[in-house]
Amino acid sequence: MKNYIRYAFGLAVLVVLMTLGLAYIPANLVERAGLKPVDILADLNRDNTVENLDQLDAEVGADTRQGGYSVRSVTSPDTVASAAGDSSRAVSTIFVEPEPAAAEDSTESVEAPAPAQADTIPSAPVQEGSVIPIRDYSPGGAMLRTFANKLANVGSMRRPLRIGFMGDSFIEGDLLTSDFRELMQNRYGGGGVGFVPITSQVAGFRQTVGHKFGKWKQSSIVNSKGNGFTISAFNYTPSEDSYVEYKGSSNKKHLDRFGRSRLLFVSKGRSVIRATVNGEEEFLFNTDPMETLQEVQLDGDFRSIRYQVSDVEGFTAYGVFLENPTGVSVDNFSVRGNPGTVMGRINPALSEQFGKLSPYDLIILQYGLNVVSSGVTDYSTYRKQMTAVVNHIKRCFPGVAILVMSVGDRATRSNGTFVTMPGIRAMVQTQELVARDCGVLFWNTYDAMRAAGGMGTFVKNGWAAKDYTHISARGGRKIGTALYDAVTAAAAQ
Repeated sequence: MKNYIRYAFGLAVLVVLMTLGLAYIPANLVERAGLKPVDILADLNRDNTVENLDQLDAEVGADTRQGGYSVRSVTSPDTVASAAGDSSRAVSTIFVEPEPAAAEDSTESVEAPAPAQADTIPSAPVQEGSVIPIRDYSPGGAMLRTFANKLANVGSMRRPLRIGFMGDSFIEGDLLTSDFRELMQNRYGGGGVGFVPITSQVAGFRQTVGHKFGKWKQSSIVNSKGNGFTISAFNYTPSEDSYVEYKGSSNKKHLDRFGRSRLLFVSKGRSVIRATVNGEEEFLFNTDPMETLQEVQLDGDFRSIRYQVSDVEGFTAYGVFLENPTGVSVDNFSVRGNPGTVMGRINPALSEQFGKLSPYDLIILQYGLNVVSSGVTDYSTYRKQMTAVVNHIKRCFPGVAILVMSVGDRATRSNGTFVTMPGIRAMVQTQELVARDCGVLFWNTYDAMRAAGGMGTFVKNGWAAKDYTHISARGGRKIGTALYDAVTAAAAQ
């Protein structure tokens, strides 16, 4: 019998050589073909210190396409990091397509806004381990001072000091926000996980609350053109068999028990809400037909609570608050695949009612990850859209401090090593310009990650997934701590 072993060995060597050769195909040709660059030695090429990234990023950025972008659809696969630092589950994202650049003699994009101030903000050098300050672009710096004063006097407030965190998959599953919440409650008091939606795609992944549900129909502001949405970006309609149950968690401090539970809803008919506390005591609530947002509130020592609704005609639920009556409450409003621009459609009247039932003191906007593209460095159109969104949120929640939180570090392969994606710095600059244009607060997540070593260090230490994009639970702890340091530093001034 003829021996084919040597042929198999030769074929294996040929495949390895061809795979290695793919890494030397110019990245622009690969991307133009709709493929991703290949480098099987990527994990060995991690020489991306802060200094090396600065140098390499400048080299890559010098040959980057300029021009606007257009949002095409919510169809491309994205990834969300697991608690172990892996990224394997598909989520939706926004395709960003470069638009044709302006003529060579033109100095700016056709759709670029024309603010009275300069279109660039000087960036300050970042030292590892430094506190990244919150920048206040409000008139006279009044916004940050007002919030800092509330924080200093949280013990005398007759309600929780409430912080709403609006974002995308970067904070999904309570990543980052859980550690920020824990640190804030350690220092300023309070308890409970805050707002929890009725249903969730990541209920099994989220470790800060036990969450079970069944037989609800969910609508999202990303996938629906309706106007029945507020800051939470979701609403839910029940059937006669619907239920939702929440349990405290020992994953973080202050979450195993909560002193208050509030279900927010609109009931246009006469429905009956049954609440079961700690698996034992039951309470019945009869709703009055109203077009406006209502709530049912229970106070006590809760470890779990379950809600069921009967006579469901005209009933729409928005979510449940699990919190303490005082201290600090931090609400996570993550929406997978959300570019941020859709939040300009939240209903002003509904949001005003939401704000009266749950008064906010600070709203943080964490968006942009689903918009950044490696080959785009001009986000003037996005700037215009997000400026309108931020101003709309200011009108929906008057008097509330607004903080624009920039995108974090994100790396891409260049010449055998991972460097910061050129579009990241352009997006950070754009988001700070949005904050300045709207007269609100700004915090640089990108600088906070760089102060901890950058995305290369995050991946190496298991703080981020190997897609060099999404943080893990431990990475969330690093960024949440950095944000906490920035908030407390501002309060101490």
